[in-house]
Amino acid sequence: MSGAIAGLVAVACGGETAPAAPAPKAEPTKAPAAAAPTAAPAAAAPTVAPTAAAQSGGAKTLPAASISWETFRGGDGKWPELMIKTFTEKNPNIKVEYRPIALENGNQQSAYPKMLAAAQAGTLGDLHAWDPSHWQMYQAAKRKVIAPVDELIARDKYDLGQFYKPFIDYQKWQGKTWGLPSWGWTGQDGFLYNTQILEAAGATMPDPKSPDWTMAKLYEIAVKVGKYMEKSQGFGLWTTLPSSPGTTALTRAFNSDKFSEDGKKAILTEAGAKEAMRWMYDLANKEKVVAHPGNMPKDISADQMFVNGQIGISHQGSLGVFNINKLNKDGSLKFKSILFPKRKDGKRPSELRGGTWNLNAASKATDQTWEFLKHIVSKEGALTFNTMSGNQANVRPDIMKDDYFKDPNFQLYLENFETAMVHIIPANLRGLELDPVFGEKGNPWYVGQVGFEDGLKSWNDELQRILDLPEM
Repeated sequence: MSGAIAGLVAVACGGETAPAAPAPKAEPTKAPAAAAPTAAPAAAAPTVAPTAAAQSGGAKTLPAASISWETFRGGDGKWPELMIKTFTEKNPNIKVEYRPIALENGNQQSAYPKMLAAAQAGTLGDLHAWDPSHWQMYQAAKRKVIAPVDELIARDKYDLGQFYKPFIDYQKWQGKTWGLPSWGWTGQDGFLYNTQILEAAGATMPDPKSPDWTMAKLYEIAVKVGKYMEKSQGFGLWTTLPSSPGTTALTRAFNSDKFSEDGKKAILTEAGAKEAMRWMYDLANKEKVVAHPGNMPKDISADQMFVNGQIGISHQGSLGVFNINKLNKDGSLKFKSILFPKRKDGKRPSELRGGTWNLNAASKATDQTWEFLKHIVSKEGALTFNTMSGNQANVRPDIMKDDYFKDPNFQLYLENFETAMVHIIPANLRGLELDPVFGEKGNPWYVGQVGFEDGLKSWNDELQRILDLPEM
């Protein structure tokens, strides 16, 4: 194994550590039951440029080929089966082999070392997923495991406007486009609230478009609801802090962030971010109205507590609407959604969460794989990726009128889909090392085991220590 690939395997093997307990909901991924079969070795030398004869359109112009689709995002296998069937009906001379990647305890980070080892061995499939939200796409691109698709997009005049723009922006790095959107949503960019509890507490959520909707107002409502909920040992608010995505959303709500724009500096102790962290720390430790790892039951999730009426307001994104509805089977919980108050720049705080489908740089069948890739991210492909595979793929405007998305609580989040804010990429690409720090240093701070100033400084210092390490 080469040093470059080995280095990435070592980091990826660390897994996706839950940054807080209870951790925020991970993007839904069902582990396939079957292990990935051994594939025929791919070409040793990358073949990424499209052939002159290849065109968009399929069977008439593309020569016969066998390609492989290697992924952990196939759910129970029914969605990949449908995608292959509908593709081969149009392209009968192209054979597509589906290779599910089994996950260890449902942890998708366990898939990447297997993929890297397969790439080194020359057996990695032609199409796979290296998610930018989990810091994998950048390493795969840097090590030339995946190929950029800009030439293919230009050749086919492929319309990127069929996707929400932020999900296309998410595919880009160092001036190149590395894939097309797979799953995606706009992160923890709002709140769900129990309407009956708020009414009983005498609290009213303002119109989210009014100037009355501010972070100060949310603080006031959380306290009011929290004091009411004390009578039944409940809580006013639950948030996804101190996780990395949760911390990003909160600091952005105060017109700041957790890292500098160049990804080189941790800024939790600087003015805007510090104001955000003070807001959170006081709600948790001064007002004592926040459900957190230090005071929550260990045998029940925050989502279930919200459905049970033990939490009045829950920090959630659009994915949370689906998660809560699954638990709220009898409809006894009456809830609504609301986005974060707008920032000074007019945006609502968010941190896009999303994935990508990528082409193997060593593929012998780039054009055929590209054609299949376009097929699975089409309107029908994206819609069924949601409805059949258990993934949240809110990446295309043209699927949003389907009944699957009709819940008004979900529809409210669509405001953010055109303007969602992407994450800041650590300059040294050490995102997998940074993420666990939010739990390790953030949890003691969040639950009040350490003081506000000292705890925040310790947290920020550890983030900076990692940011100061050499680039991977």
